Amino acid sequence: MRRMKLSGAMLAASCIAQVLAAPPDPVAWKLQPVSAPVKAGARVTVKLEAMVQEGWHLYSLKPMAEGPIPTRIWIAEGQPFNLAGSIQAPEPQVMQDPSFGMEVELYEGEAVFTLPVGVAASAAAGQQKLVVSTSYQSCNAKLCLPPKTVKAELSLTVSK
Repeated sequence: MRRMKLSGAMLAASCIAQVLAAPPDPVAWKLQPVSAPVKAGARVTVKLEAMVQEGWHLYSLKPMAEGPIPTRIWIAEGQPFNLAGSIQAPEPQVMQDPSFGMEVELYEGEAVFTLPVGVAASAAAGQQKLVVSTSYQSCNAKLCLPPKTVKAELSLTVSK
């Protein structure tokens, strides 16, 4: 009984050490600036960049049954912007993932997603904040962090 408690405690300590050794978030997200003003009622292309720390990866936008959690990108309601078409994603790496026992699509290093953003015709002129939300899961060769949702913000100048 004592041996079971000791091995259980050692296993728990090992798991905690792995989680503590993981970076707080191995993926940094940012929206690339748009230099020109955008017209109310028009569309603008915005790029969302994911910088993934070495040794880590995140999964593509493609849902996979019984597989990892895919990356999801959206623009929440309540702002003068909306997603005005399909998100263009870079070509993912395809590899066999032993954790899932299947072929998966993932990104390492850097991935830039192109978002077609519609500007509401009723958008007020001046500085407006675009907020893009992203949910994703990052993993390395030893562990996967819990899924996370982050927001990236960009100030756009709207003209009439």
